[in-house]
Formats: sequence, structure tokens, C-alpha cells
Amino acid sequence: MKFAEHLSAHVTPEWNSQYIRYDDMKELLAQAVAKAQPFVDDSDNILREQFFFRVDEHFFQYCEKEATKINTFFAEKIAEALRRWETLKSEVGHIEQSRRHVSHRSGASGAEPSGNNEVHDETKSSTIKRRSEDQTAITPLTRVLPERLVEKTREKQTQRVQYRKRNDLKLAFSEFYLMLVLLQNYQTLNFTGFRKILKKHDKLFQTTRGEEWRKLHIDPAPFHTSKRVEQLISDVETLYTDTLESGNRARAMKRLRVPPLEEKQSPAVTFRVGIFVGMICLLLPAVIALGANLHDSQSTKPLAWRQALFLYRSTFLIVLHIVLVGINVYGWSSSGVNHVLIFEIDPRNHLTYQQFLEIGTFLFVLWFLSFTGFILSSYFDFHPFIQPLGFVTLILLFLFNPTHTLYHHARFWFLKILGRIICAPFYRVGFADFWLGDQLTSLELIFFDIEYFFCFYIYDVGWWPVYSSSPTRGVLCQGWPQVLLQTVLMILPSWFRFAQCLRRYRDTKQKFPHLVNAGKYASGFFVMGTNAARRATAIHYLDSPTSNPFLYIWIIASFIGATYKVIWDLKMDWGFFDKNAGENKFLRDQIVYPSRFYYYAAIVENVLFRYIWVVNVFMQFRTRSAEYADVIGFIFGLIEIFRRFVWNYFRLENEHLNNCGEFRAVRDISIAPISTVVDHGTLEEMMDKDMGIKNRRKGKRHDLSQKINKTFMDDNEVTIGRTTSINSNPIIEELNTTIEALKPQTSHDESSENHAFL
Repeated sequence: MKFAEHLSAHVTPEWNSQYIRYDDMKELLAQAVAKAQPFVDDSDNILREQFFFRVDEHFFQYCEKEATKINTFFAEKIAEALRRWETLKSEVGHIEQSRRHVSHRSGASGAEPSGNNEVHDETKSSTIKRRSEDQTAITPLTRVLPERLVEKTREKQTQRVQYRKRNDLKLAFSEFYLMLVLLQNYQTLNFTGFRKILKKHDKLFQTTRGEEWRKLHIDPAPFHTSKRVEQLISDVETLYTDTLESGNRARAMKRLRVPPLEEKQSPAVTFRVGIFVGMICLLLPAVIALGANLHDSQSTKPLAWRQALFLYRSTFLIVLHIVLVGINVYGWSSSGVNHVLIFEIDPRNHLTYQQFLEIGTFLFVLWFLSFTGFILSSYFDFHPFIQPLGFVTLILLFLFNPTHTLYHHARFWFLKILGRIICAPFYRVGFADFWLGDQLTSLELIFFDIEYFFCFYIYDVGWWPVYSSSPTRGVLCQGWPQVLLQTVLMILPSWFRFAQCLRRYRDTKQKFPHLVNAGKYASGFFVMGTNAARRATAIHYLDSPTSNPFLYIWIIASFIGATYKVIWDLKMDWGFFDKNAGENKFLRDQIVYPSRFYYYAAIVENVLFRYIWVVNVFMQFRTRSAEYADVIGFIFGLIEIFRRFVWNYFRLENEHLNNCGEFRAVRDISIAPISTVVDHGTLEEMMDKDMGIKNRRKGKRHDLSQKINKTFMDDNEVTIGRTTSINSNPIIEELNTTIEALKPQTSHDESSENHAFL
């Protein structure tokens, strides 16, 4: 593997702009050699040497600026690591002291001499009696329970708190260890990059000036000579092993280990995905053929296609969404968007895109098998509705399977986040919480079908005597109560996001963006409410649907809500229409994906699909399409799933670039607050002005190559020595003047709370 590919595969994405610009240097050398070709053809070695000598003046100047940038960034990360290390050590000491205190109390209470039991019991009885006489206000618990039981309860509470703190501390150690390994990798990659490019320089220019410059400037550079990272890694391993794992080094290293920086895929998973895709390719035409040829059962009853649509469409959307998220993960990984960090997932244990596709394709195989079974069961009149119920049961068993199989950690991480979403106002909201909440808002059709699913299997399927008391359906399964229940269920996803926004406002006290974002989801309440009113009153306007006043109120509410959401999608979630976008017109200054066409196409797609509801307006009139309303609703669900699939790419990219602005490469596991004496917001502001992450394949070329092209336009004169400083970087110069302001106690606020504008 070439070093350029090795570098691209192993860089820490959030630090991308702080690595050596190896590709730019390599291109510069190639262009210089191409410009020197006429001198070689003329066999004029003196002019050739003068040419390369003047190129070197600018090349080494650029190398020096790169070395300064790397040294500065390395010094900042070392200072940050030292601050974290001191905090972790103090927390370890505090927890160990608390543990010894609890152990000492437990030991003292159980180590009393047996000869003094009678005296002790007498003294204790008199003490309890005296307390009961002296204290007038006593808790009800102490009236019922013995004092010893109360004390044990307090000790257990203390132990539970200590256990949680200990687990949080272990997690903080593992993240800190990951940061040190990334920093050590940063040292190695940059030094190797300088060594490789300078070696290539000497080979192309047939000189030794590159090696001499490296020995003078790179070999003694702090980012290369510093052993502080290695020492910190050793200290972390020792402290973690001795204090948190009771000296068990194997168990400690298993917890601290860092996964390969270049993620490897499992051949077994790849094989299974291939098998499932092949099965889908066989089952899909089989389902189409059966559906096209079997219209009636053997008893001449028509097949229940409408019921099948309601019972199967929601599960189809769920499985399709899993597959599309797998494709999202592939796109993020290949473009350098660190979704593992953004979602605060354990980097040592998470699903790859292939594992997502394995789950999705496996469920799709089960879905097609179930649907095939439904068609055949309907044809043979053998309880066809067992099939969709069985498939839903399989999905629930897969999700709630308590054994440590079938991606146990990922499933229960999902259930934990889902539980936090349902209880949104009572928990702090992280990025994964509101990202998953937004995914649910695109699955509103599923919530609508929940009512039909339960009503159908209770009253319509005929498996038990529900008609023994009354031949009518339940109250919630007909009339306006049914419409009301469906509306409440459809509002739930928007309510979850609304409650999350209120919680974020409570935590941050920022009216913008959180209250404004809450207003976006509140507009969805009005859309669904007016639509429910239109549906409930439609029976009174059968002859003239256009006379229904709620129809026009619904149209107005839908238009306002769609416009609100479009503006928020483009401006806040995606960060587009930035006034400093530069050449990325209507976008933002920094982009990750390789072509601007993707961004413009996504803008058009998002606007179009946000207003696709207009088709529903024509459904309210007496047209032939009205009988296909359920199918069209399913198509709308598919469109919304695809819109969310595209939305995910640019929302995660925006969050990733915010992390790049803060150089946040590991999770922020807060154990104790770190005091900040020096406000270095100015330094962060300067960092944000840097070029940041660029696409690895089509990144911006450095201006140095353009300068070289302009310099050698005249073949008769060599004017390189007269050119001014190439691509002077004001950010590095400002950093050099402000780096002294960095103190060991300063730290970056690495939380993404302030810029997670979902």
C-alpha cells in the first residue's frame, strides 16, 4: 500500500486538517519535475540545479510551516492529555478513599468482641430508647424497621453509587487511553510523512538537501522526540490495572485495548450478506408471480390484499430503514465521517455497515417468506393471518432476546436509547437520542397502523368469540374515537422530539435553537389535528368534499409546517446557505463528500419530498385515485424513508465538521469538572478558520502548485527567487503568538451540545 493511501486510512478524521499535507507536497514535486524537463532535454545541468534550488526555497518553507502546525497541535493535545490525566488520578484517589472508608465501617461493625455482646446490646437498646424519647420528628421508616436495617440500606445505596462512579471512571480511562493511542499514531504518521516526502524529494531532484533538512528540522522536532505520550500510556495501564482491575493486567488490557484504526470486515458476515441478498433475489420474483396469478382462494373467496397491505407495510418500512441505515454507515465510513464518535458508541464494540446489512437482509428474507406464506395460506384457506402476526413476533423476539447472541450490545443500546426517547423530558438528551427520535418521525405510518393491527386481530380475524356480547367492534376501533386514537399515535414521534427540545432548553437555557426547534415539531401537532378533524367530519361532506372547512385549514397548516421543516433542514440541520460558503455557493465553507452536485441534488430532493403531501389534496375529491389511498399512503411512507436516508448523510456531516472545529476525537466522559482559568475561545475561533477536513479523493489543492505554475511561465528567466512567501498561513502565525496563553488547567469544551441543532 502506498503511503498516501495508508495515511488516508489511518488519520483521525477530526484532526484531518492538522496532519501533513502529503498529497499536496507530492503533487508539487511532480509539477516541479515536469517543469524541469526542458532543462534535462537541453543537457544543461547548471540551469536544472538552479531551478531545483529555487524550488527548494519554497518547498522547505512550506515544510517548515507544516512542521510548525504539527508541533503546535501536538503541544495543545499534550496539554489537554495532561489535564485529563490529573483529573483521572484525583478521581481514582477519591473513589479508592471512599471504598476504604465504606470497607472500614463494614469491618468495624462486624468485628466486635463476643464478650461484650450483652453490654453492646444493652447500650444499643438504651440509645434507641433515648433517641425515640428525645426526637419528636422521626421518619416513618425508623418507626417500623430496626436501625441496623436502615444503616444497611444506606450502605447499599452508597455502594451502588460507588459502583456507578467506578464504571464511569473505567469508561473515562478507556476513552483517555484511546486518545493517547490516536495521539501516538499522529506522531508516527506525521514523522513518516516527512521522511517519505523528503526521501522522494531527494530521489526526484537528485540531491541530499531533503535528508539534511529533515535531520535539522524534523528529527529534533517536539512532535517526534517527545516521549510523553508513551509515558502516559504506560502510566494509564499501570494505574488502571492496579486500582480498577485489582492487578489483573489481562482483564485491564482487554478493557483498554484500541480497535484497529482501519476497520476490518468479517468474511463470515460478508458471506451471510451475500447469501441473504441471493435469497431475496429469488423470493422477490416468486412473490410477484404468486400475487399476479392467485386472485381467489380455492373456495372462490378473493384474497385479502387490503388487509395484507395494512399488516405488512409497516414491517416492510422498518426492515427497509435498517438496510438504508447500513448504507448510511458505509457512506459515513468511506467519507471519513466519524459516526462512532458522534453517536457516543463504544469504539471497541459497535456494528459495522456489513452487520447492519446482515440484519436488514436477514429480516427481509423472513419478510418475503412470511408474505409468500400469507399468499399460499390464503389460497388454501388455512389461517393466512397467522403469517403477519408471526413475523411481528419474530421481530420482537429478535429485539428483546436476553441472551448474549445476535448483537446483544447493539440491540440493548438501541432499547436504552428508545427508552430515553419515550421518557424524553426526564433524561438528558444526547445526539443519538434526538437522531433516533427524528428517524421515528419518518415512521409515522407505523404508529398509524398500530391501531389497525390490534383492532384487526381482536375483532376481525375471528380466532376467538369476541362477538358473544355484541356484534359491533370496540369503541376505539370505529367512528371518531378511532380517528382520535390514530391521531394520538401518529403524534407520538413529534411529541418525543418536542419534549426533547424542551429538555435541551431546560439544560442549556438557550431559546434558540431549542425552543424554535420545538415549534417545528409543535407545527406537526396542528397538521395532524386538522387532518383528524377533516377525516372525522368527512362523512358529513360526502356529496361536496370541497365544502369541508377543515380541508382548507389542514392545507394551510400543512404548508406552514412543510415550509418550517424545509428551512430548518437546509439551514440548521445541514448548515447550508452559509454566508461564508466561498466557492461552495449556497452550501457551506467545508464539505466532505466528493461532489457539490450531491448537495444541490439533496436540496432539490428534500424540498420536493417535503411538499409531496400536496398529492393528498387531490385525493379529497371524487376521483378514481381515492380507492388507492392506502397504497398511496404506503408510497408516501417509502418516499419519507428515502428522504430521511439522504438527510442522514448531511446531518452527520454537519455534526462531524463541528467536531473537527473542536478537534474532538474521543467521547467526553465527564467524571469531574475541569477548572478553566484561561478563556481560550479566541484560539478555538482561529482553529475554526482553518481548512478543516476535505474529501480524501477531491480535496482542495494547495495554492503552492499554482504559484509554481505562474513562476515558470517564462522559459527564459528563472524567477522563483523573486516570488513572495507561498501560501502563508495566518492561522499558524497567530497560534505561535497565542500558544503561550495555554495553561495546563485550560481545556476545550468537547461536548457537541452547543451545535447539535436537530
